[in-house]
Amino acid sequence: MNRLVVNPNRPDAWEIQLKDGVNYLGRGEGADFKIADPSVSSSHCQLLVSNGEASIQDLGSTNGTFINGTPTQTAKLQDGQTIRLGGVEMIFRAAGALPAVSSANSRLRVSGIAHATEAPPPIGSVPPPLLPQFDLSAAAKVCKFHPRSAARWFCSKCKRSFCDLCVNAHGNTKTCRTCAVECAPLEVEITAPAEKGFLTSLPGAFIYPFRGSGLLILIFSTLLFAALGARMAGLFSIIIKIGALGYLFSYMQNIIHATAAEEAQMPELPGMDDLFSGFLRLAGTVVMSFGLALGLLIAKLSGVDLPVSAILISMLLGCLYFPMAFLVVAMKDNVMACNPLVVVPAILRVPAQYLVTVVLFAAIFGVKQIGDLVSGAAGSVAFTTTDMKVMFIAFGIRMIWSFASVYLLTVNTRIMGLLYLTQKEKLGWY
Repeated sequence: MNRLVVNPNRPDAWEIQLKDGVNYLGRGEGADFKIADPSVSSSHCQLLVSNGEASIQDLGSTNGTFINGTPTQTAKLQDGQTIRLGGVEMIFRAAGALPAVSSANSRLRVSGIAHATEAPPPIGSVPPPLLPQFDLSAAAKVCKFHPRSAARWFCSKCKRSFCDLCVNAHGNTKTCRTCAVECAPLEVEITAPAEKGFLTSLPGAFIYPFRGSGLLILIFSTLLFAALGARMAGLFSIIIKIGALGYLFSYMQNIIHATAAEEAQMPELPGMDDLFSGFLRLAGTVVMSFGLALGLLIAKLSGVDLPVSAILISMLLGCLYFPMAFLVVAMKDNVMACNPLVVVPAILRVPAQYLVTVVLFAAIFGVKQIGDLVSGAAGSVAFTTTDMKVMFIAFGIRMIWSFASVYLLTVNTRIMGLLYLTQKEKLGWY
């Protein structure tokens, strides 16, 4: 398997096992392999592995992609080449790059014992000496000094396993740095984790808000959204509403990014430094999704003779369009990404999964709307009644439903994130 050794010759070295197809590297949550370094762009480069060969392409990164010190945009990779992404260095190792063993002295692994065998020598010739036997029963699967790297060599004297970085190379022979004896090559068994499908991942979305410190985050989010959405008058009220909607978008975007990174727990609450741009991204997505319906409705109210069915159909199309539009804007962090040239093909690539997403989205939204009506009525009672008991009950209902609303919003967002996580190869955008 093709692989990258990140931070070679350093104690914090680790290994990336490249899969067939496209592998995205970057600092962002949407990368297949996340490299958490400030010099690496969110979507830095992609590596394409096909028919055993690998090539690299820079994706417009800020600090560039370098092969053996030379800046490059697109290049085929050769075994042993040094790749640098910003300030992060790595070495490319091609599949099957382990040293070849001659046919006259080939090792066979049988029941954990690597035996030395030799081809029949020509008649009259002196047979070559047998290679030593290596007992591999004590070999570990990971490197002694780099637990994140697979073990590829085993020292039969000190009984330790090493990666390529932790042995001395003498031609095709690898020796232990401590014992100075020849190491035996190990078979690297890589078991890919079982991938969950979209439908099998859905039940976990309803538990997700309570994982880890999720309950505390939900409570704090409820109080925060209540404060941001408080009833106020004048221009200040408009500014507060814009801030609340911007924070809502940032909150949902954080959950989608955490899901895309396969994080099992709720992310931390976002900061307050992106409220206005978050509002613009949310507003742009709503306009792109429901602009036609709003235009027809305004025309109808202005006296234009339009059938009500046309408005309803355009509203339904907007409801079908919005979840995918929101997902692509959240992942790309760009409101221009929700154009039909991106959204419509994405919907058509995963029609069944997206239909399930829309149905769940609509069901949860419907429950929320009914709850909002009940909560609104309870709020009106709380502000008009003179009975303290009734007032406390009404306020209790309102607070409980505010918490439930944030929970349902979190579940809906998690479902959109799962759609991306399980279908990103089909969706085709990162």
